[in-house]
Amino acid sequence: METNHKPVIIIGAGYAGLSLALFLKKAGITSTVFEAYPNAKNIGGGIGLAPNGINVLQELGLSKQVINAGKIVDYNNFRNYKGKFLARIKLNAIKKFGQPFVMIPRAALQQILYQEVFEQGIEVNFQKRLKDINESAEGITAIFDDESSFEGALIIGANGIHSASRKIIFNDAFREEYTGFYGAGGFVQKSTIEQYLGQYDHDALNLSFGLSGFFGFNFQTTDELMWWCSVELAEQDAKQTLMKLSSGALKNKLAADYKDFYSPVPQLVANSDHIIKTVMYDMPSLPKWYQDKTILIGDAAHAVSPTSGLGASLALEDAMLLAKLLRKHTITEHSKAFFDFQSIRKPRTEKVRADANKHNTDKKVHSPASAWIRDTIMSLFLKLFGLGAVDWKYSYKIEWND
Repeated sequence: METNHKPVIIIGAGYAGLSLALFLKKAGITSTVFEAYPNAKNIGGGIGLAPNGINVLQELGLSKQVINAGKIVDYNNFRNYKGKFLARIKLNAIKKFGQPFVMIPRAALQQILYQEVFEQGIEVNFQKRLKDINESAEGITAIFDDESSFEGALIIGANGIHSASRKIIFNDAFREEYTGFYGAGGFVQKSTIEQYLGQYDHDALNLSFGLSGFFGFNFQTTDELMWWCSVELAEQDAKQTLMKLSSGALKNKLAADYKDFYSPVPQLVANSDHIIKTVMYDMPSLPKWYQDKTILIGDAAHAVSPTSGLGASLALEDAMLLAKLLRKHTITEHSKAFFDFQSIRKPRTEKVRADANKHNTDKKVHSPASAWIRDTIMSLFLKLFGLGAVDWKYSYKIEWND
């Protein structure tokens, strides 16, 4: 049991920060969470949780809740934009990895974690945007933009790719990098587009590749689908497009961009009441994830391209491992825990980043000839090897008690 009476300060109440607070409690370490936004409701879009992420949630006793709140994915369907199958891959996730792949609304995962944090009596403070950090021999103080402050034993920055924690401790030396794409997405009730769905669309993650854009969709609950797309565009053009266009105007633009895709792609765009939009960034490889009494986890330290589909699961892994190492080394010996954490986690996140960046090429603008080559190679590779080449992503597992 940790004897230091000052709590660990967690900056960020997303899934990285909330799961970390739960694991610290499990390790006997007190923490207090601070969140810049007014509440725990992260509207956002949908996210995928891979078996490795579900295993982390199982250690918290939350895996069944999360699985029931989302939709298990049994297949990956790869198509060209005309709807021709490149491959249909059965995942066999439970047999291979012990857990399924699950698609879930981001807000639903957020609420499950927050409810558990609340029930365990862990303090979460909202509308507290980090402004500065002051460190002394006795502890470390987080200073917020409302001029309030809080002193703790350590600060853990779990506040996403645009992390204020990272910018403060490294003097803004390491900035997020544009991936080359902007993204958009939305939600559609099954009843509004059911007539356009094919027989293989219901149990799968559906991925299709066009000449100038990528489109994916799947069920996130029994009655609702989510979709997302990515379009290659220069960074300033992407920012201007997303900042200047209203949701309705962006919807019209996407309808034009994806009008030649197979059904139900155009219908998914047309029947979305609200378009979620984002400029897509990842993080360059940081030489260090910590400084003195502050450490970064999740997207703050190693955000990978959304192509990976592993961002949330990597953040959950981070939370579990860091809490385990702080239990082992204690808060007093936090420098050993921080060193071990980076040594263990960085090779994995670097490998995921490289794999995601490689697959971004499939989503770039293509001529008809280069798209045919892409689709042919993809089809041959998937039919020969399936997804076995990336099993290393999902078989990773942290043991809490070893």
